[in-house]
Amino acid sequence: MHRVQIIRSRYFKEHWEITLILIISSLYATALELLRIYISPKNNYLFFIWNLFLAWIPYLIGIYLPVAYYTMRSKFFAYALLIIWFLFWPNSPYILTDLLHLKQKQNIPLWFDLGLILSFAWAGLMLGFISLIEIQNIIRKRINKTISWFFACFVLLTGALGIYIGRYGRLNSWDVFIPGKLYSTLLVSFNDKTTRIDMLGMTGMYAIFLFIGYVTVKLIIKIPDRMAL
Repeated sequence: MHRVQIIRSRYFKEHWEITLILIISSLYATALELLRIYISPKNNYLFFIWNLFLAWIPYLIGIYLPVAYYTMRSKFFAYALLIIWFLFWPNSPYILTDLLHLKQKQNIPLWFDLGLILSFAWAGLMLGFISLIEIQNIIRKRINKTISWFFACFVLLTGALGIYIGRYGRLNSWDVFIPGKLYSTLLVSFNDKTTRIDMLGMTGMYAIFLFIGYVTVKLIIKIPDRMAL
């Protein structure tokens, strides 16, 4: 029990800074939305807050999963959390597509709405990247570096597909438990030539974008403060 407490204490101590800045980032985005509602009650983007809440789920699981994996005797709970994390992860980068809602609205400057959406998108994307880094680190330590990168690329690719399914198929993470609904959505998209091109094109484009962004974040993390001249 003492060893478990030491592991938890050390692990969460190392993550409080990034968690704090993500909380601040999320509160800032939420405050902008509340300000927007105050200025113009109509045509608000209140659903952005819900989307950001969904993006927090994989992050919270991602920072808890390493502790659960190393401290619990039964790994079943840890694997169950991993599956839930995988299903909810696309919600993090999904917020990027909320830029489609950017239109000139009465009483609200366009630059304000742009800043509002970018604030939500940034917070969601960082929540997703950091949680993926945590999971990849577990796989790297327990298996090897190559497998961990295969896993990360798989998550980024399926995450991009999840963005398409969520935006145009209008499905949620929990709809995976309704296989017929998910299958029919994918089948309809794949059978029609136009939607098939859209699905494959968007998935490929977003997967590459997410990969570049993810690798960039990982490289930034490796830059030590002592390198500053």
